[in-house]
Amino acid sequence: MPNVELDDEFLNLFYNITNSQPPKNIELIDLKKQLINIVDTLKELNKNAKKPIMSRALSNSIEEQDAESTGPAILVVDDLGVITYQLKVLLSRFEYDVDCSQEIYDAVNKFKKRKYEYVVMDLFIPTEREGFILLTELKKLAASYGKKTVIGVITASPRKEIEQQCRARGADFFLEKNNDWQNSLCNIMDGYINAGKDDDEDDF
Repeated sequence: MPNVELDDEFLNLFYNITNSQPPKNIELIDLKKQLINIVDTLKELNKNAKKPIMSRALSNSIEEQDAESTGPAILVVDDLGVITYQLKVLLSRFEYDVDCSQEIYDAVNKFKKRKYEYVVMDLFIPTEREGFILLTELKKLAASYGKKTVIGVITASPRKEIEQQCRARGADFFLEKNNDWQNSLCNIMDGYINAGKDDDEDDF
């Protein structure tokens, strides 16, 4: 039985964002919280944008975007399904082509099969040791492909030394999961995308 009442407000919120059924492996009460965070983040980003964000993406379902997306390929790695699901919904709305993984071996295998432009990975998957191993391995693989892959680390840990350790292993950015981390992540990713567009213009 669901552990949260599926009232009209929840169903309308869910279907308006995803156009899909709730995933079976996610606690619905956690999913509801994450969806509210998604809505708040999108509202904040649209409010601050010079022009509306996601005009096309908001009209499509995740499944349609997966089939059509020509945006940057991004791999999201987190051992919590509710986080990978949240980021897939959120980043897909910005027309990223999003793949998700919940453990390090699957993440490495996916990375070997596809040349991702971005990786957003949790450090504790489920411990920081595995996270450091994954970060190091992905940087090595990217270097062997001769491709610049932006790798960002997200974590709920407040320990300051962790950021230094991630930077030393090649992390391009580091983000603590605070109350507004989804908004911060989208702004960081937007910065990389815009920087890439500026570089392309300079080439002409």
